[in-house]
Amino acid sequence: MSSSVPVLPLGLDPLIAEAKQRARRRRRLLVAAVALLALGLTFGVEVTSGGSTGSSGAVPWLPTKPNVGPSNPPLAAPCTASQLRATLFVQGAAGNLAGGIQLMNRSSAVCALVGLPKLSLPGWRITRWHQGGASMRHDPLAPPIGSLRALSPHEHVLVQLWIPGYCQMLPAANSRVTKLVLTAPGGGRVGLGRATFPSCNLPAGLTVQAARFTPFVPQGKPSSALPLKASIVSGPPLVAPGGKRIVSSTLVAHAGSWLSFTVVLRNTSKHVFRFGRTCPAYTEGVGATENQAYVLNCHAVGAIAAGQSVRFAMRVHVRRNVTGPYPALGWTLAPHSFNAPQAMATLQLR
Repeated sequence: MSSSVPVLPLGLDPLIAEAKQRARRRRRLLVAAVALLALGLTFGVEVTSGGSTGSSGAVPWLPTKPNVGPSNPPLAAPCTASQLRATLFVQGAAGNLAGGIQLMNRSSAVCALVGLPKLSLPGWRITRWHQGGASMRHDPLAPPIGSLRALSPHEHVLVQLWIPGYCQMLPAANSRVTKLVLTAPGGGRVGLGRATFPSCNLPAGLTVQAARFTPFVPQGKPSSALPLKASIVSGPPLVAPGGKRIVSSTLVAHAGSWLSFTVVLRNTSKHVFRFGRTCPAYTEGVGATENQAYVLNCHAVGAIAAGQSVRFAMRVHVRRNVTGPYPALGWTLAPHSFNAPQAMATLQLR
């Protein structure tokens, strides 16, 4: 049996072809729209001019922690004096003297620099580290204390000094210390140069407190500065007791829980800015509690034109031991860069 082929009326063939073409275009547009929607939902990137204060379109927050190095590497040979480069700095502090010794492994090999330093000051009595002596706030981006079992080349260590009661407000006298010497654990002595201390009469039995060797990261050179300005998107205005209005960025938080907020980074330079292959770290903290460090989720961000801004979703844990009715939230991008971008907000705890 032969099959019959329907014959279309004259003039309908072009109309059907055009309808099919329109259908194909609609399908392509639908696929493109779905892809763009998925891209927006995945990355949530929105670049704005002038720094928008909205929360939608922000780059999602990721709980990525920075890699600060091993906490318990195999113990290396003790550092010798020839492996260390030292710098001393001191300053007066309300009748006391505060300062520190910066050490760097200038060799090409790892070495151990653990425990308490051995210092000598001619005619002075040294009291080593004890509770209540000099200390510095925890830096979550510094290597862990255990990393000093194998101090890598070009890594830095700090020894904090505290001399209580150095100046007793007595008539000035020519009181100078010309040398402070550090004995390296691996042998040899490191001269810390000519240090001129403030002139005053010294009381008998002056004590120098020296902290333990502590890893630290020095501030970067001016070339490390990022052309970015940071700000925290504010919530509703807050009015303190007595009717005083808080004019800074404000957020409402609950002690013992996570707070979600938004940071805006604006390109303040006259050139396009791009993040590098590795995203910078940032620190955040509430009140006097220890700061926490995370890695900025910057891989989804492309070029940021001059004057344009990008919003980043953030989260910070508000600890239960936060004190004060209006503690401050601090946020810093690449804290060890020169003039690191910082943002602050006032929290109202509920």
